[in-house]
Amino acid sequence: MESATRNQIFRDTTRMNIHDLVRELNANVGTTVVQTMAGVKDRTSPHKWAQPDGPEPRPEVEARLRLGYRVWKTLESAEGRSVALAWLLGSNPRLDEDLPVMYIQQQRTREVLGAADAFVNDLHAA
Repeated sequence: MESATRNQIFRDTTRMNIHDLVRELNANVGTTVVQTMAGVKDRTSPHKWAQPDGPEPRPEVEARLRLGYRVWKTLESAEGRSVALAWLLGSNPRLDEDLPVMYIQQQRTREVLGAADAFVNDLHAA
């Protein structure tokens, strides 16, 4: 993926209203995945956050959601929606066979974005 595209995804993610961001994630990866990314126990939280007048997530949860959106958008723009979802939920050799969605929850930004970039650029493990 080009650096310009990567930077545009970062800018768009940063500027996006959190309610719109969660609504788009809910529609594309599902509320269970959003809940997992966010690291919250309440299964209704993704629905509440997606409402225009709904509550805003705590700052640390918002950071996870923005990271998750950024990773998802990186994959979706290059590979399509179904591949992006499969990547988020599948064991990943670049992440010690762990699930990328868990790396998002743990805010392991460098590792998960690096793995997503490697995937879309078809780079082999170093």
